[in-house]
Amino acid sequence: MGDKFTCECNPEIMCAFIYALNDADERVRAKAADEIGDQLRKNSCCCSPELTAALTCALGDCDKKVVREATQALRLCGYDVVKGDCGKACCDTTCAPAGCSPNAAPAPAPTSDPKAYFPSRLQNQKQSRSLTGNSLSNLFGLID
Repeated sequence: MGDKFTCECNPEIMCAFIYALNDADERVRAKAADEIGDQLRKNSCCCSPELTAALTCALGDCDKKVVREATQALRLCGYDVVKGDCGKACCDTTCAPAGCSPNAAPAPAPTSDPKAYFPSRLQNQKQSRSLTGNSLSNLFGLID
């Protein structure tokens, strides 16, 4: 598909490639990232926020080829992709009140009413069910 069409004339192919980045088969994901890179080599104007977001997510893929192809495509979009150093401990005490020491107490969970997380329509349904009971006679009462 990437050989017959260009993202400049047919931008919908980029949507298909982005969709393919979520495929269960790592070969499909790698091919999609590769095709995105090929399209960007031909026309860098096809880089969009949606494309860069999908490629950024692909950087966390478990397959190394997918990560390599996504990295190359992001570089074609003008992004500098750097490897993180997970082996080096770092601590920014300005963002957390207790710092990041291993013995620091975690921040307490917000204390708010749990009902705030449920839509009011669900709360109303629960109340109406408990008031009317669970019988088939209530079902026939709904018919006009």
